[in-house]
Amino acid sequence: MKILKYFFLLLFFSGNAQILTLEECYTLAKQNYPLIKRHDLIEKTKEYTIQNAAKGWLPQIQIVAQATYQNDVTEIPIKIPNFTVDPVSKDQYKVYADIQQNIYDAGMVSNQKKMAAINSEIESQKTEIETDQLKLRINQIYFGILQTNEQLEQTELTRSDLKNGLKKAEAQLENGIIFRSNVDILKAQLITIEQKQIELQSMKKSLLQTLSVFIQKKLDENTPLEKPQKILIQDENKRAELKLYDLQKIGLEQQKSNINTKNLPKLGAFFQGGYGKPGFNMLKNEFDLFYIGGLRLNIPISGLYTKKNDLAIIETQQQEIEVQKENFLFNQQFQTIQNNNDLDKIQQLITQDDELIHLRESIKQATFAQLENGVITTNDYLREVNELDRAKNQKITHEIQYLLTQYNLKAQINQ
Repeated sequence: MKILKYFFLLLFFSGNAQILTLEECYTLAKQNYPLIKRHDLIEKTKEYTIQNAAKGWLPQIQIVAQATYQNDVTEIPIKIPNFTVDPVSKDQYKVYADIQQNIYDAGMVSNQKKMAAINSEIESQKTEIETDQLKLRINQIYFGILQTNEQLEQTELTRSDLKNGLKKAEAQLENGIIFRSNVDILKAQLITIEQKQIELQSMKKSLLQTLSVFIQKKLDENTPLEKPQKILIQDENKRAELKLYDLQKIGLEQQKSNINTKNLPKLGAFFQGGYGKPGFNMLKNEFDLFYIGGLRLNIPISGLYTKKNDLAIIETQQQEIEVQKENFLFNQQFQTIQNNNDLDKIQQLITQDDELIHLRESIKQATFAQLENGVITTNDYLREVNELDRAKNQKITHEIQYLLTQYNLKAQINQ
């Protein structure tokens, strides 16, 4: 009756509570993971950097104030009758605005925008790599809860078998067929089973609380969890690290473009205007307005000294990234082989578990009949009940291990 009550309760809660799935746990854990906030910060940084780069097309304005004193000034070395030219003062003053305007920058601003976008993607991908590891942690917790659920069900079945045996033993004790110690053996085993249930319930509670923290959703012992189905793993590897390597190589290609652009001619307009003593007329020794404007062609030469080595450094960095990618895939291949071998082994064990349970079930039923007829002792019956319990728990463990290995493999290749 207690078993039926247990299952009715399970059906009741299953029908009245939303079933939690593994995929839902993945989604909620990722949404509530503190590191996910970094995506917004990275996006804001990208926007600010691009905005700053775009301002390279705005006029660059500089206000300069200058006061100087010099030991000598230019004088006219000849004297002209009836004409006097005062020498320029040795103390001179100047306040002016210097304005520079890009006309052609050879793509410098555009490259800075592209570099900002690429760097943003790289940082976001690094965050993705860390959040992807959440799946492995969720798998351990989620399948741990499923295992404790099934083990609790199994201990309840074993407890029922022991109580049935205890009823028979107590009847035999009343008839003087067996000793009280035979009854006490079954009672002691019932207490052991109840202790095991307490341990499993405590473990389940701890796992549920941990999962609740990850997904930021209140869970209790009655929250139903969906048991995932076996899945077919594809060979395609979609790990975030692979995209990161590609983005890093794209970033290095952009750096090459920046180096080439840096050494191209640039054309700009300039204007300088102000007020000072003297102005541009050096023969006029008084404060005056002045201005000058024009075009400026800038042809960088010194950058060519290091251009070859700068490009060679980037080539080396690209090769290093390729080596890291090959090493990552190499280790991934070994991990995949190990997981596939584990899956084959566990599947064979599950097949044998079924055979073993069938045999143990048959033996247990036979011993129960023998106990009822007084042919065997309670020790003999208890031994077979424990063996059946061990076989069923072993199958539970193997089945959960199989699913855990499958979903870990799926997470490891990010499918």
